[in-house]
Amino acid sequence: MRTENLFGGRVRAGTLETLASTSKPLSAYRVARVIGAQPIQVLNILKDLEPNLVRRGEDGWVLMSEPLRQFLRDELGRQEAETRREKDELLIQLRLRPRQGHGRGRVRS
Repeated sequence: MRTENLFGGRVRAGTLETLASTSKPLSAYRVARVIGAQPIQVLNILKDLEPNLVRRGEDGWVLMSEPLRQFLRDELGRQEAETRREKDELLIQLRLRPRQGHGRGRVRS
């Protein structure tokens, strides 16, 4: 299940994922830039989630729920692993070396 289905939309899910992926407070503008949304959309979502899930401090917004943070980080990890597998399959079809299982520990620059 995609997180956007779970949280009711791409912008809401992206806002929560962005806050979960960092320990630093972020401005609504910064979150909007990361997820490709309008700052006013992100600000409205953050205000809706305040004070139960997020809190606004002097330096920006932070996710307060540790169980939610862990869930979102785990989900992001699963999505990245799935994307990596898909990329590796395409590389194999093109007769190129995939990243996994061939001794390459990092992506080429």
